[in-house]
Amino acid sequence: MMDMKDKDSNILDTIGHRDGMTVPEGFFEDFARRMEGLLPENPDAEQTRVLAPKTVWERIRPFVYMAAMFAGIWCMLKMFTLMSTSPVDLSIDNNKILTEALSDDNFIYDNFIDEINQNEIFDEMYDDSIGVDDFMEMDSLMQSPMN
Repeated sequence: MMDMKDKDSNILDTIGHRDGMTVPEGFFEDFARRMEGLLPENPDAEQTRVLAPKTVWERIRPFVYMAAMFAGIWCMLKMFTLMSTSPVDLSIDNNKILTEALSDDNFIYDNFIDEINQNEIFDEMYDDSIGVDDFMEMDSLMQSPMN
């Protein structure tokens, strides 16, 4: 019985070490000359093209585009730097002017109370599950004497 390894080596011996791709002797030596002979004549191909001189804009255009690209990158990096550095504290505690304005009752009445109507307040209370009865109880507690 033949071993698998022996069988593989016999196949290689029968095929040989060639890959099957062969060309006749001297095929590539005169290949360029034969290919030239097969191509049709093209008189336009023999003429060399004369390039027109470049205008000033055509000469500086690549540099202008590159400068614009670098300016755009610089602007992007500047924006990223500005956004990533210490965030601005917008809390009401650190804003002295806003704190004073909101603590002033006249400011609140002049700017906010006029914009709120009674129906909006009742709708908000209803959305928050606060009933009118809850206020009636509180109102009666406030009116009762506490002595």
